[in-house]
Amino acid sequence: MNAARRPAMASFGFAGFVPLIACFVMVIFMMLPLGTGAANIAMPNLALISVFYWLSSRPILMPYGACAVLGFLLDLWLDVPMGLNMILLLLTRLFVLNQLKHYKGRSRLVHWVIFAVLSLGLYLLSWLLISLVYGTMLPPEPLALQWVITVFSYAPVGFVLGRLRRAAM
Repeated sequence: MNAARRPAMASFGFAGFVPLIACFVMVIFMMLPLGTGAANIAMPNLALISVFYWLSSRPILMPYGACAVLGFLLDLWLDVPMGLNMILLLLTRLFVLNQLKHYKGRSRLVHWVIFAVLSLGLYLLSWLLISLVYGTMLPPEPLALQWVITVFSYAPVGFVLGRLRRAAM
């Protein structure tokens, strides 16, 4: 008789749930009304940053289901078409799993450049999908501003997540 297989996250104990908890905290932090009205428009996509970070460092601890649930929660809280963030986070996971062998062990600058290129593609895809859903071409400037802020937020957020990873694992 085969013993039931435990999920990878559970086999690591509490440390196995740290990436999911950290990503969920980042999603909640994204929803907080911080700063002025101008700052709320240009909030970095902390969920994308944390999912990319954890997938790059411990991909087994961030399964497809976790990415889908985080994306679904973002879709519920943000004013975007349902499924958009879920698709973006699942595409992030798919990209990282396919390309991780090429950049694992490289410098943080390489990770940052790969994140910048990946997030640019994801932001362009989201802009196209939102424009298709609403039936009109939306101005690209707000998304371009959010992309720039997200890319430049990767280093400090990655630093914090790295400290958390070292402390918990």
